[in-house]
Amino acid sequence: MSGAVPLVCICGPSAAGKTTFAAHLAEQLRARGHQPLLISCDDYYRSGWSPNSRYGFDTVDAIDADQLKLQLSAVRYRQLDSLRSYDMRSRKVSSRLLQQPYDLVLVEGSYGPQHLLESVPISLVVYIETPLLQRLVQRLWRDVRDRQRPALYVIRQMLWEMLPGERRFIHPLKRRADVVVRGYTWDLEPVLSRIG
Repeated sequence: MSGAVPLVCICGPSAAGKTTFAAHLAEQLRARGHQPLLISCDDYYRSGWSPNSRYGFDTVDAIDADQLKLQLSAVRYRQLDSLRSYDMRSRKVSSRLLQQPYDLVLVEGSYGPQHLLESVPISLVVYIETPLLQRLVQRLWRDVRDRQRPALYVIRQMLWEMLPGERRFIHPLKRRADVVVRGYTWDLEPVLSRIG
């Protein structure tokens, strides 16, 4: 296959359901004969990075933009053997082999799309919009259970870092979106119809 692989960017606030939406979308795309590759912007958090005094880790500066842009540019032309990986618990960087065939890239994240929209050709931008209370509960549950962070730490982080970071860096992405998907409804059709 020649030419660049199309890139679909799924963005939106923390705990809006981007990862789950991307997984459902990938499943439907496979049923239609596509071979999607899923990439998370979370894998491009900087290792050893000192949290921002205002936003903590909820800032575009926490993402290694150079690595993200470099790897996505290479992936679009199938010129990469491994992808960066980031462990949210240990905050350590590693890599994973890229062995699967793919004809479409789904990249999802809260921080990272801001860098991509200015430098990597994106075929479709999808913004996931979910009510705040629902997201706060989901993030608390996820960070305590999966990332083993203390509940009080997560609540403080959400109120003092996450919300200001979203207003500054994520909400403007909605204006750039081709499709806005609301809530945990997983309405895939508007996105599937654009991909074909």
